[in-house]
Amino acid sequence: MATIKDIAKLAGVSHGTVSNVLNKRGNVSVEKIEAVYQAAKQMGYQLNTQAQLLRTNRSHKIAILLPQLVSEKYAIFFNAFRQSIVNFPEISYDLFLTDLLETTERDLLQKIAAGGYKQVVTVSCLKDAKYYFDTLKLPPSQIIFIYHKPLNAQRFFTLDFAQAAESICQQVAQTAGKVVGIFGDNQDELNSQVFANQLQIRLSQTAPDKKCVILSASDEESYKIAFDFFSMEPVPDIFVTQDIEKARYLTQASYFGSSSDCPIIFALSDNIPPVIKGLYCFPMNYAQLGLEVAEALLIAEPHEYKNNNVSVANRSSYLYTATPAVMSDDKSQISLNLLTLPSPSTTALKKLLPHFYRQTGIKVNLAIHPYDEVYQILSQLHLHPYYDLLRIDMACFPWFAERILRPLDKIGDGLTDLLSHFSLPTQQKFGLVNDVAYAMPFDASAQLLFYRKDLFEDTILKRMYYEKTGNELTVPTTFEEYDNVTQFFTELHQAGQAHCPMGASTTLGSAGLIATEYLLRYYAKGGRLIGSDNIPRLAMPLAAEVLADYLHQLSITENINHKWWSGSVRQFEQGHLAMLISYMNLFNDVAHSDILPKIGFAPVPGGVPQLGGGVLGVSRYSRKSSYAELFYRWLYSPVVMDHLILLGGNSNHENFSHNQEISHRYPWMTLAYQEINQGIRESSVPNGKLFNLRQAEIIIGQGITNVINHIMTIEETIDYINQRLLIDTQGER
Repeated sequence: MATIKDIAKLAGVSHGTVSNVLNKRGNVSVEKIEAVYQAAKQMGYQLNTQAQLLRTNRSHKIAILLPQLVSEKYAIFFNAFRQSIVNFPEISYDLFLTDLLETTERDLLQKIAAGGYKQVVTVSCLKDAKYYFDTLKLPPSQIIFIYHKPLNAQRFFTLDFAQAAESICQQVAQTAGKVVGIFGDNQDELNSQVFANQLQIRLSQTAPDKKCVILSASDEESYKIAFDFFSMEPVPDIFVTQDIEKARYLTQASYFGSSSDCPIIFALSDNIPPVIKGLYCFPMNYAQLGLEVAEALLIAEPHEYKNNNVSVANRSSYLYTATPAVMSDDKSQISLNLLTLPSPSTTALKKLLPHFYRQTGIKVNLAIHPYDEVYQILSQLHLHPYYDLLRIDMACFPWFAERILRPLDKIGDGLTDLLSHFSLPTQQKFGLVNDVAYAMPFDASAQLLFYRKDLFEDTILKRMYYEKTGNELTVPTTFEEYDNVTQFFTELHQAGQAHCPMGASTTLGSAGLIATEYLLRYYAKGGRLIGSDNIPRLAMPLAAEVLADYLHQLSITENINHKWWSGSVRQFEQGHLAMLISYMNLFNDVAHSDILPKIGFAPVPGGVPQLGGGVLGVSRYSRKSSYAELFYRWLYSPVVMDHLILLGGNSNHENFSHNQEISHRYPWMTLAYQEINQGIRESSVPNGKLFNLRQAEIIIGQGITNVINHIMTIEETIDYINQRLLIDTQGER
């Protein structure tokens, strides 16, 4: 095997230089870094990462003890925990499986004690945590027990089984049947006791006529014990199980051990439960538990973490099941016509519409048109009375709302209650106009900065950037940094080489898009379109300075002549750009491409993102108000919202954040949710007077185009824009 001395000789550098390069330390030139990497590759040298960590005193190992990975409560917890520590390259972990055997657990603890582990996460079957402390010689703060709390355990994390019991009882109380069979974990498990006790207490209050029978079993014994329910007299009419595996065993026990169909089952499940008639699932936050434990170990200092007994609750108390169809009495062909534009959310909705038809008998026809055509149709909607549902861009929503939309409280029996599932800022920007609710958020979005992590972490590129600028190559937080990084990558660009992409892109095919990219820079420097006097204008001299910066960056970015940002998104997805500023609702499709592991994301430079996406309203010309209400209540149900996002759509519905599968597929969603709440889009003025932001953006974009084409100077352009803003954006609609 090649040694460091061999590499040094082949590369023509010193032994110390090789050591510095391989351990990513020291002041080494780009040429020497490349020479060492090339020599190491040529000689087949594989750097021992663990040895590297030990040499640099950065070794940090975590031991994870779980009973097994068959049950979703363990598997999903582990996956979420594992995903969380990916962002900490200096940390490694090892998984140990105990099968809930005390002897196995004790033997594994002896191995862990000899392995140099700094922290431990465990589902223990021991009765006393003292054995952990005595064996491992670790501070109690560095050992976290989950699900089962032994005596003397100091840090304990579990799920809110009381919340789950209460939600299930509300539905059980309304279900026909006299005997409720509760199938829980081992009786000595605290969670099982809490779950069973809360079920009995709540049922005694809400359904005193129902009798509870309880059986408990370990994971290994659950299949056998499930048959015991069907030997009872009488057999329970309703079942409640503590996990989806026990529900599965009950269906098998019923099929093989009973002459009757399996009764209704209420089960605790993960965030994407099976949708089966007769099965009601309460999605437990197994994944969130993993995230909370990871954060407690890796981020919060022990002395800062005051709550050592954590119970993770769900945001939603919704139970998932195959709901019965709500068919209309009208036997004729019923349909709703929805005007929208192409987007990941539209594509996702199209995939889900067969479910709405099966539930209601109502067919939804999608009329998908480009942005400009949609705007023109909305401007003359009286000529298009056949549209029932309208997807309207949030930039022009206030301008259109009072003229073409039916208020939410006038749709069927009223829909304003649906807005409560969104944050107050989202309601205000994507639902209300002059305090009247006209629409629901459809694909509410905010701008984010996406970047290639592999490039920003590349040792050679980092060194090259330092030699060129004297600064570290980091994700830009200002537009000055953004332009410097863009120029650096663009100067290295080699066509067709994924590791040498252009720095960033600028979209020039539409005046509205040009304005949006300019205004992002304008907002970053503190500018506002609506001044203190409520008159729209670009403030000088700031507007001219920002325009000069915008014009400069045209020479260092990939200029894309496209009427929508899809061209830029495609360029990034194909590896042709190092960075991209994009609205998150246009970006979700990239999550399904091979570039996903390389994607990093951050707030936009300057920290003032513009809001984007659209709203969903009902045309005032529609005569299908009751059908529209059915559509809204279907679309904004938690189960459909979850699947809309899983299919690549977008929403900041509050219930999405409990779904770790969504957070895993679209890791930027949590950040985007925060950015939506603090983003900006000046589509109305503070005094309630309406303002045609769409027209304003066209004016700004046309003015900038005049500068690009050398028709006007910067100062002439700003003056031209301000004159037109005053005249053309506040007139009659």
